[in-house]
Amino acid sequence: MSYLAGRESDDVRPESVGLAWIGSIAAGLAAAFAFLSAVPGLPVDVRWYAPLASAWLDLFIVANSARLVLRGPARPARQRNWRMLVRTLWHSMRRRRSGAIVLVVMRVIPWEPWGIVTCALASVAATASVWQPIAPATLIRAMVSPVPLASNAVVLLTLAFLTLIAERYHDAKADRSAAAASLARLLRVVLLTTLVAAASAAWLLYAGTTPDWLLHASALFSGAIAVELAVRAALLWFAPPARRTGATRVASSAIASIVRWQPSPITALGDALRTQYGIDLRQNWVLQTVVRLLPMAVAAVVVGGWLLTSVSILGPNERAVYERFGKPVAVWQSGPHVGLPWPFGKARPVDNGAVHQLIVSGNADNSSVTGPTVPADGSTPDQLNRLWDIAHPWETTQVIAGASGGQQNFQIVNADVRLDYRVGTADADARAALYRADDLEGMVRSIANREVVHYLASHTLESLLETRQTVMADAVRRAVQQRLDQLGAGVDVLAVVIESIHPPAGAAAAYHGVQAAQVRAQASVAKAQAYAAGELGDAQREALEDVGQAGGRAAETLARAQAQQIEFDADVGASRLGGPAFALEYYLRHLQNGLRHAQLTVIDDRLASGGRATLDLRSYPTGDLAGIQRNK
Repeated sequence: MSYLAGRESDDVRPESVGLAWIGSIAAGLAAAFAFLSAVPGLPVDVRWYAPLASAWLDLFIVANSARLVLRGPARPARQRNWRMLVRTLWHSMRRRRSGAIVLVVMRVIPWEPWGIVTCALASVAATASVWQPIAPATLIRAMVSPVPLASNAVVLLTLAFLTLIAERYHDAKADRSAAAASLARLLRVVLLTTLVAAASAAWLLYAGTTPDWLLHASALFSGAIAVELAVRAALLWFAPPARRTGATRVASSAIASIVRWQPSPITALGDALRTQYGIDLRQNWVLQTVVRLLPMAVAAVVVGGWLLTSVSILGPNERAVYERFGKPVAVWQSGPHVGLPWPFGKARPVDNGAVHQLIVSGNADNSSVTGPTVPADGSTPDQLNRLWDIAHPWETTQVIAGASGGQQNFQIVNADVRLDYRVGTADADARAALYRADDLEGMVRSIANREVVHYLASHTLESLLETRQTVMADAVRRAVQQRLDQLGAGVDVLAVVIESIHPPAGAAAAYHGVQAAQVRAQASVAKAQAYAAGELGDAQREALEDVGQAGGRAAETLARAQAQQIEFDADVGASRLGGPAFALEYYLRHLQNGLRHAQLTVIDDRLASGGRATLDLRSYPTGDLAGIQRNK
């Protein structure tokens, strides 16, 4: 199984020349791909070169095997003189004839089946590098400069096209030659591996990742074919000599036969009808007319569909910016509109008053995630729990300034902030939202997040907890709207909703304890102040009462004194005018007043001698005549 063994030109057939070319090309491409798979630092995914090298090496095995079969029957084993071989090698080495050494070794070694086994093992070994991860430098180079990846994909597609031509050529001869059939199978495997490699390069260029499962599947498929070829060659060596001639010596693979062209269903149906029922659809004039008019109908449908791209129907909640030859010329409102067909005219849709809500504290991956919907009688999920000791998935953690014991320190606060916005209703706002921002939602989120962080960083935790959320939300909304207006984004901020601002969930219990202690301390201080105020009020009241009573008594005493003075002055004046009569009357009146409540009996002074009045100061028991009179 060697191109160096027996190059007699007189018995070489034309088929052998073609197989020699296929084998040479396969061997060269296998060596090139194997070398490229071992070169680090290339700006492409070199791992795909390993299954390509394995597939081309499998094709080389089949092509070389078929070439040896076309050369003639296998020659009987000759007895080798090892001493003469060693002597020849020694003389060649002394004369420095390396080419002669290689030629002698290649002629002496029995290449069948050991050549097939060796090449098969090399094919399996070539797939070892596919299990290594892609180098990060390759991904970086792919993002920086996509030209090498695009060139690699183009080269692989060109190689696939040439492989397809060779496969179609040998598939046409598969019915007459077993070698052509085996080559067609291996060429299909090479074609499939090349197309998958080109698709992987295009995917790496587009998405920045590689489908490793396709790479592994291609390597396993090529390796399985190589193992099958090696096993078949080894079993053929132990087969009887009569069976080691002809087509049995051509290396073939049953695994490679899995990849084959499926016949068209319409062609299979036509063949079945013609074979079983004698109906030849090719002679039906209706079908012939349909086939003849079908290209025109398809072309008319395609042209009509292309012309319909100039018609745009916008719903009630839609509007669009119309571009003519890439230049925006108008803003279409809801309703039907007609312009130029694509790509000369294009309508770019824009929101028409739709309100969007984004989570300021979230990111692009979860900003559209809302709270879960629950039935009316269901339990509230933890995500909607607004208590401080529950961690919410949409909260952001911010380090802010704080103070403790008269010293500056840092505090941590969690905030869940939402922002409602919409594209402005004016035509200029629609153009600005479409052309001035590549990612409108990302821009609004970034500005809102920056303003929220700025607001939180400029306040302490105590002030954030004491300030009303509506006041904070209004301040953040004005700051975001001002920044968007400066950028000319064409966005109206409708509202900023602050769901919660609180310490971290892990520190909620400790913060509650601190707050409770502060409340208790403040309550104690307020209670002591209330008690002191009460005691002071009581003392002031009592003092005022004593002062008032003293003032009242003094005023009464003074008034009585003044009244007595006036009365005395009046009595003095009356005594001067009335004489002894007034004195007697004054005496009797005062005597009467003084004795008003005394128990006494007045006896006529005429009953006794001496002309003196007598006062009876004796007490009598209740019920006598004197007592009755006195009580009266």
